[in-house]
Amino acid sequence: MVIFLGTTIFFQQCSCNKTGLDCAQVKYSFDLPVKAYPDKDSISINDTIWLEINESAYFKDKGSGQVIDYSGAENLGTALAFGEYNKDLESWTNESPSSFDLILKEDVGKLVNQTSIDVEYIFSENNKRYKFLLGVVPKKKGLFSLLFSNSNNTYRKADKCTKASFDIYFANTNQHYPLNPFYIPGTNPLGGDYYFVVK
Repeated sequence: MVIFLGTTIFFQQCSCNKTGLDCAQVKYSFDLPVKAYPDKDSISINDTIWLEINESAYFKDKGSGQVIDYSGAENLGTALAFGEYNKDLESWTNESPSSFDLILKEDVGKLVNQTSIDVEYIFSENNKRYKFLLGVVPKKKGLFSLLFSNSNNTYRKADKCTKASFDIYFANTNQHYPLNPFYIPGTNPLGGDYYFVVK
């Protein structure tokens, strides 16, 4: 449990893209909500869970309260990881993204890299809005989680030194926390994790 939580926190703080630049510290801190639908805690094999981001490029900086035009970001994206609950071990284990068909809708994101641990995407920008739409189709039964990493050291094409961090979390979404065996009743954590059963 401790290892899983530590891994989860570490993963969410990781950036899926790093600039390699050392010209400035991160100046801005923004929220970037994602929504999951349909709102079901239990689905069948070959059903689809849609994960969507559709947000204005004008973000409120959490430090200053100012609204910042952060359009033109070159590396705004996420690394998406999956977990499966092992009843025998009573613990979460990493699940390969290959256990799911991942359907990335055209013009709303770009696949960067896929490993046995996670899959990395860059979000698209269209008319001053950042967009991402991914279908997750399970191929096997079980209790699963998925987790969005935050996007740190994010920079714009025209200004690679004024970096921002984006906290990516679910909003207007039932994340089905009670499915997690380690969930503490009465708490409602806000994060980039989502739970579902495949029957």
